[in-house]
Amino acid sequence: MGVFYAAMFSAFLAVGWVLVRHVAEEIHPLEVTFWGNFFGFVTFVIATLLSGKGYFRTTRAKAHFIRAAFNSCAILAWFWGLTLIPLADAAALNLIAPLLITIGAIFFFKETVGPRRWLALAVGATGALVVVRPGFQDLELGIGLVSLTIIFSAGQRLVSKSLSHTDPSVTSVLYLMLFMLPFTLAASLPVWSWPTLPQLTSMAILGFLLSLAHFAWMRALTYSDISALEPIGFTRLLWGALFGFLFFSEVPTIWTWIGGLMIVGATTYIARREAALRSGYLAKTSTRAHD
Repeated sequence: MGVFYAAMFSAFLAVGWVLVRHVAEEIHPLEVTFWGNFFGFVTFVIATLLSGKGYFRTTRAKAHFIRAAFNSCAILAWFWGLTLIPLADAAALNLIAPLLITIGAIFFFKETVGPRRWLALAVGATGALVVVRPGFQDLELGIGLVSLTIIFSAGQRLVSKSLSHTDPSVTSVLYLMLFMLPFTLAASLPVWSWPTLPQLTSMAILGFLLSLAHFAWMRALTYSDISALEPIGFTRLLWGALFGFLFFSEVPTIWTWIGGLMIVGATTYIARREAALRSGYLAKTSTRAHD
């Protein structure tokens, strides 16, 4: 069930990418980001109210706000970047975010990383270079925007790592989407144009898909450890390649697949290695307590 929900998470996101591409032909992607976030928030609030008002309580509003600032920058850059480069390339590069989280944990949480995980980080970084191929193709605005997405996404996930110790997942997602509203609205104002009813409907569906994706991911985490689910992220590359081909006639290059597999391999190794180290630590702690 954990694998099923994790796969649905990736599928919902990929369908959302297609909608972003479609609507962004007439509405600027920065405005699409705001409307998608707005409708996603409305959907999630309704679902939360049905679950109970207790999820609205938090003592860490500042941390939620900081996380929302990071995630707003990430999704604004992501939606814009999706309109400029092939979906498969964007999906492959997006998979490098967990590697940056490991690097961030080294500096901000003082986590110790051994030579094998450093090697995995190097393999993942090389995979990203294979996808981008600097020197063989121009480094366009789209690559730059997706790169910003990866950096800001890693930042928000580092903050969420701290929040996960104090607040339920539903509360974290609720305040994430709430605090993102002013950021995404401010970014959309310079390019604002009132959408038509069909465009508004498409963006409402986008927001609904984002809420479904968040729900599917939370459900996945109730069944499986994140280290077991990390390899399922590879399906994002498959969905991106499939939808890019079906809807936009984009054919991924061999370099996209090679680089994507290198990134997935590195990410999977690090996730499983960290899980093994945590298990070892817990086992030692349990043994000492027993003794």
